[in-house]
Amino acid sequence: MITCATLSHAVLFIFFLYGLYYDEYHNIPPAGSKTEQFRNNFGGRFKYLTHLDMLLQCGFFGLCVLNDFFGSNTMTLSRQSSLQKLRDWLFTSLVFPMGVFVSFIFWALYAFDRELIFPASLDEWFPSWLNHIMHTLPVIGTILEMYMVYHFYLKGWKLYVPILVAYFLYLSWICYIAYAGGIWVYPVFEVLDFTGRTLFLAALLLPNLLFVFLGQKLHHRVWGSPKEQTKRKGKKE
Repeated sequence: MITCATLSHAVLFIFFLYGLYYDEYHNIPPAGSKTEQFRNNFGGRFKYLTHLDMLLQCGFFGLCVLNDFFGSNTMTLSRQSSLQKLRDWLFTSLVFPMGVFVSFIFWALYAFDRELIFPASLDEWFPSWLNHIMHTLPVIGTILEMYMVYHFYLKGWKLYVPILVAYFLYLSWICYIAYAGGIWVYPVFEVLDFTGRTLFLAALLLPNLLFVFLGQKLHHRVWGSPKEQTKRKGKKE
């Protein structure tokens, strides 16, 4: 049975997949430009968090489609399929917090000074619709998913481990690029000194953890806490 959630998953998967395809094969900077050299040098597109997040979002919503047809959507923990367990783990610990983080940080810096994150010179060849798929659709898609589908959350500190690991892996990656490639991935790091970069990167950890926490709170507000779910099941039985 095809539900609204299934249609939503399919549409979001197609949007992210097409965004990745277009960015790889058609979104080409002017030949010989500084932007072309920067995008194609050390790390390629994989040095950008937005590109990594698009891969994550695309893979997640593709997994959701598979689960809708071949997995389960039960609200009973013991009846979960392996696909549903993977879907819930990815969404609650990585997809939601990272999707909201990418959108929040990008548009916050864009509003403050767009030259620090997305220079105006990019407007000549970088389509605005692709910019929104990269930086707006993640927060829209994940919040829509939050309201349409029930997800199981891990308990305690285990919920925060994946985002912490992902954060420090990416932090190590961009620092390695700066060391080995001699470039900073984002212009904002070029205007900061060592102390400023350290404080800025350390401060970015807080919203990552906050969005995991807020995601769980929002989910419980929409669907009820685990205790409330248990009471509802007891009444039905």
